[in-house]
Amino acid sequence: SSKVMAMFNIEMIGTESKWGKNSAYITGYEKTDLGKILEKNLAGTAFKFYPDPYPEQQLFYRSDNATLARQGVAAHTISTSKMDSEKFYHTLDDEIETLDMQNMAEIIKAIALSSTSIIAGKDTPSRVDTKQLR
Repeated sequence: SSKVMAMFNIEMIGTESKWGKNSAYITGYEKTDLGKILEKNLAGTAFKFYPDPYPEQQLFYRSDNATLARQGVAAHTISTSKMDSEKFYHTLDDEIETLDMQNMAEIIKAIALSSTSIIAGKDTPSRVDTKQLR
């Protein structure tokens, strides 16, 4: 039987991250080595992944990745949302015009490039230690 090795939840990437363009963060970064694998595959590019800068927001547990993570899967959300200052987050003004489509495309390309060694079976992210989850 097949086994899910990794799960990328791409969420709220419509604005630049706190580090600017060509960057995003990974929730639960410290729970597996997925982020390190993604970064290795991006060596030499302008793109950079960072650990979640908003741990107090508990984003790892608030998203779709949590269900798989509780089963041990290296399941993380990749996001750029500035959780402490997004002007349009959950407001009526959160319209398509507020999104940076070019930046979104670059993030998606970086995710695709960074995951190549996992897809090819060359790298397998470490499993989540479910005893460490709340």
